[in-house]
Amino acid sequence: MINIFYCSDKKYFKQLFLSLITLVDHTDEALNVTILTEEVSEISRNKAHTEEDRLFCEKLLKSKNPESKVNLVDISDLFRQRLLPSVNYPNKYYHYFVTLRLVADLVPEIGDKVIYLDTDVFFNDDVKKLWDIFDERYEMTGRRDAGRITKYIHSGVMLLNMKLIRENHSFEKACERCRNKKYICYIDMSALNTVIKKKRVMPTRFCSFKYKKDNVIHHLCAIREGKVLFSKKWWHRIKPDEIELMRKACPYYENYYNLFEEYAKTYNFEP
Repeated sequence: MINIFYCSDKKYFKQLFLSLITLVDHTDEALNVTILTEEVSEISRNKAHTEEDRLFCEKLLKSKNPESKVNLVDISDLFRQRLLPSVNYPNKYYHYFVTLRLVADLVPEIGDKVIYLDTDVFFNDDVKKLWDIFDERYEMTGRRDAGRITKYIHSGVMLLNMKLIRENHSFEKACERCRNKKYICYIDMSALNTVIKKKRVMPTRFCSFKYKKDNVIHHLCAIREGKVLFSKKWWHRIKPDEIELMRKACPYYENYYNLFEEYAKTYNFEP
């Protein structure tokens, strides 16, 4: 069984479900998907996922493989304990919930070996191809971030050796940096790359920022970002019309958008 986890809340449910549609379409493997969700009123009005959301996602997965399952874990209290207060909240350029993944080591449902995925990833091939390159010598495996010559890992798609991460307290150390060191952008990504030394660069076809048919994963983050004027930083566009934005920028996934609309007729995806 392939272990996967996302971080999401009601605002991102459309993205999440669309990603799951593409995931299921390209694999026959049994999937153990964990969704970390939160409702932290101190810094956000977003609502946590519900049990109904979990069951709806699980129904999708089981339609392909009956052994697949979906776990839903509310990590609101864990987030408060580990990441609040922080000098990085609020942050106008980077949404706080990207740091939610840094409490994954405290979640028993997430085993020793797991794939982390952002909600805006589309699959063009079998997730097992990514799963099969796992190397237990490394804590973190991911693609090199665009434009960097150092081994700076982009955190949108990662193979995580949670056994080593827990032994080395790596996520705990990253959370400490997120609380105390001010970042303009890439809060958790910079913290992870500083703290984790045993990391490995994987081929970009496992997390491509551009559409190519021979890629395993297409990460759509590039269409949701823009340049911060007079700086080298980027802002991340987070608005309710994400699906329409994806549809306009990536028309080659039209069959998935149509399939999503069929599911949307039977379920309320709105917060």
